[in-house]
Amino acid sequence: MQTPTPTPLPRYQLSRWAKWFAKDRHFHALALEQETLALIDERQKQLKLQILNLQPGIGIDSGWFWDTLLFTLNDGQTLRFGGVNKEQSAFLQVSMKRYVNQRIQRFYQQLVPALIQASQEARLLLSNKKYIRRSIAEQWIGNHLWLAAGLKRTDCLQRLPAELHQDYLAIRPLLDDAHQQVAKLNQTFIARQAQQFKDFFDQVETNPLTEAQRKACIIDEQHNLVLAGAGTGKTSTMIGRAGYLINAGLAKPEQILMLAYARKAAQEMEERIQSKLGIQNLTVKTFHGLGLDIISQVEGTRPAIDKMAEDDTLRAAFVDSHIQSLLEDERYRSRLLTYFLRFAYPYKSQFNFKSLGAYNAYILENDIRTLQGELVKSYEECEIANFLYRQGIAYQYEANYQVNTSGPDYRVYQPDFFLPAYGIYIEHFAVNEHNQTPPFIDQENYLAGMTWKRALHEKYQTPLIETYSYLKQQGRLTEVLSEKLRAAGVQFQPLPQNELLNQLNQLGQVSEFSKLMAQILSLFKAAYLSIKQLVEKADKHEDQERMRAAAHLFEPIYQAYQQQLRDNATIDFDDMIGRAIEYVESGRFKSRYQYLLVDEFQDISASRARLLKALMSQQPEASLFSVGDDWQSIYRFTGSDVALTKDFQSHFGDTATSVLDQTFRFNNKIGEVASRFVIQNPSQINKQIRSLRLVEQAAVSLIKTDQDLFGIQAALDAIAGKAKPSASVLLLARFNFKRPDVAALKRRYPQLSLQFMTVHASKGKEADYVVVFGLEKGEHGFPSEKATHPLLELLLPQAEAFAHAEERRLFYVALTRARHHVYLVTNGLNPSPFVRELIDGDYAVTVDEFTGPGFQEQIAYIPCPACKTGWMVPRDSQYGSFFGCNQYPLCNHTQRACQWCGGGLKTQGRFLVCENRRCDFVEPICPHCQGAMVLRKGPHGQFWGCSHYRKNAAFSCSHTEQFIDLQAAKVNCPVNAT
Repeated sequence: MQTPTPTPLPRYQLSRWAKWFAKDRHFHALALEQETLALIDERQKQLKLQILNLQPGIGIDSGWFWDTLLFTLNDGQTLRFGGVNKEQSAFLQVSMKRYVNQRIQRFYQQLVPALIQASQEARLLLSNKKYIRRSIAEQWIGNHLWLAAGLKRTDCLQRLPAELHQDYLAIRPLLDDAHQQVAKLNQTFIARQAQQFKDFFDQVETNPLTEAQRKACIIDEQHNLVLAGAGTGKTSTMIGRAGYLINAGLAKPEQILMLAYARKAAQEMEERIQSKLGIQNLTVKTFHGLGLDIISQVEGTRPAIDKMAEDDTLRAAFVDSHIQSLLEDERYRSRLLTYFLRFAYPYKSQFNFKSLGAYNAYILENDIRTLQGELVKSYEECEIANFLYRQGIAYQYEANYQVNTSGPDYRVYQPDFFLPAYGIYIEHFAVNEHNQTPPFIDQENYLAGMTWKRALHEKYQTPLIETYSYLKQQGRLTEVLSEKLRAAGVQFQPLPQNELLNQLNQLGQVSEFSKLMAQILSLFKAAYLSIKQLVEKADKHEDQERMRAAAHLFEPIYQAYQQQLRDNATIDFDDMIGRAIEYVESGRFKSRYQYLLVDEFQDISASRARLLKALMSQQPEASLFSVGDDWQSIYRFTGSDVALTKDFQSHFGDTATSVLDQTFRFNNKIGEVASRFVIQNPSQINKQIRSLRLVEQAAVSLIKTDQDLFGIQAALDAIAGKAKPSASVLLLARFNFKRPDVAALKRRYPQLSLQFMTVHASKGKEADYVVVFGLEKGEHGFPSEKATHPLLELLLPQAEAFAHAEERRLFYVALTRARHHVYLVTNGLNPSPFVRELIDGDYAVTVDEFTGPGFQEQIAYIPCPACKTGWMVPRDSQYGSFFGCNQYPLCNHTQRACQWCGGGLKTQGRFLVCENRRCDFVEPICPHCQGAMVLRKGPHGQFWGCSHYRKNAAFSCSHTEQFIDLQAAKVNCPVNAT
């Protein structure tokens, strides 16, 4: 017997005439579907109406030429569909009315059992005995949402049996706005639990938990993120959470897993669990300890940990030793030399930079030096220098020209290279094929300088070889240089490979390469990549050749390291996580943990996050409780990914976020400075941290000196004068090599408890006072401006767009170690950009507390007009005082200083006027060459002459004037007009 073909549901399309002239023609088509009535306008936009939202009666409003169908909604609103052919309107009315009635009748037939089931489930859901997780609420809503439209019908209560009216009244608001209703119920649950377990929360730690801590402990979403600001009691919250779960009967101790990063932190947490909660069988592990346990359970034996896993120095020594042995292999030695000579530094053309400062930053960040150790001004100069060195051609970099061209207002001429054995000079000009300069160079002046240099060499008959930037871009720089040198009679004596390697060893470059390979080894293993995958990543990089070269040099080191582990039958920490992930994801390890509590979550890496997800997936009711602070994420160099905290919900799923906003450590004035500073990065989660300690005076002081030790002692003198006996002081620096003689300081300040740490090591520590020093700009400054090798970047989490994002968080960590006061020691001539920001941003920082001999009066404040990123600082020469850029030698711009007081000079019309209001110095400017006009005596009396006039000199300006009105300059100068 054949199944009858279902009757097609009514559809209607307006005719062309009806679309133009019919009344109520807002919609041009309608289509009755299984659950909805779709009304379609002229732009094909659909208004979909739930059939259960329609009244069963469908009316007709007759017109002269066309009819209008009337659809009445449950809320009384009527929608009109005009332009219906009069011959079809009745048929449409009847067929649609019949279908709507059938659908409503069918709904009520299904409603009673569905309502009973939904009500029973809701009673369990809304019992207030458990926190309602979003996933559970979503499941209930997903199962019963189809009831919502029908329950809104005005005839619903009349059609339902009286005994179901109560269920109807309970279910209806939940379906109308489920999430709001669930939120209200959860708030009620939290309040009841807080009251029920008040005594527990009061006594679980030395101090009663705050309201925010209690709420965080009670909230039981599947994924919980607790943002715990510095000093807000994150460990206490972890202890409180574990104790609450057990006391509330939500978990047995053996179902709880607490994870910390450091072994010491895990031990401390375990001791506190035992002493505060009296629980022995609750698991507290480091991630590595957990991985080791998982591997042991699956493999049946506990694997041995390799000594290199626990000693970075030992691992680095292994890598270095293996590289030295690899150098015995001619192929590897040749590859390594090629790497050093061609790929040690990333090449970026000057033409890709908009400012000299940006280009100089690239040179400094990568510490671009020649094989002789010179810091050069461009990558191309480095390539030329290395070519000369490799060919055994002795050279001098920027040696003074044989004729002295210096003067009081300009420097001696220093060609790029001089070959003393041949008397040949080499000038490398930054121009392209069209004689154009990079964007940041004054093209007219630069080309004039090129002409002057050529003329000078011509005048004194000194051989000059020229090279150009476009030769590098064409890949012919050293080839053309070689041809010109040979043509000039220069003899090539290429250095043997061994001699080149010895030089690289002496410069420490092989050792630095070994450190790089050791870093890559750790990150490579943590990323679970194969060498093939690494090469594929390298191939996609913009500096492909360099990345491939480094990857191929790394391959035999990785293979030797893995073989060493196999030979010793050992594993390292990366194996602990990697194998654990494999065993959990494959199901070979079965997790018993229902509740995962993770400390310092901001330090989470992709691999650890993957392990957590794998453990969670084995227990449908499992819950993740993560405590951390995105403001204190400072370990990206080890693989930590702050995005896992900042975008927690997108990575893990439905999340309840709590904020611990009351700090028990630092006072409000430290908090104001630190919080405002870190939140300048808009991608950080915005939090308001309240301090328990309130003070009125600024609690951050700036000490300006070019001697760190002098600044440290000044800070300690100030602390010793006001602190209680044995007050604790943390001395913090960005790098360990800046460590002062702490023993000597302790002898000098026996009343203080002194300790030195790097800022990274100070994470989690606190002291009464903090002294942060080494706050300078540069590669080893704070922020550190040292470039990360691109191959490392391939293995690290994606870098943040905001400049110095992690270094900014590191500075926040440094500030927030102190309870009472922070002292910042900086060199005012080369201050950290962070210090400059504090001053320019008018932060609550005391800047003039330390004055007198040894202290600097102010921060360098005159921007360098040449490089745009440097600052002019006072210097002295045989010709008097002047200002030079603090980016020297990369930027050699200078400006005259006041010859009376040494202050800065400001241009006012054709005069330079001293910026010091107490000084009347005014100096006229030569309108021809911008030199200084000086008063001279001649046979006809006094006159003004240009300081650039020099008899028989390469530079000379003979401009003179009889009279210059200096008084008018003083009157018109805004500096002195006050």
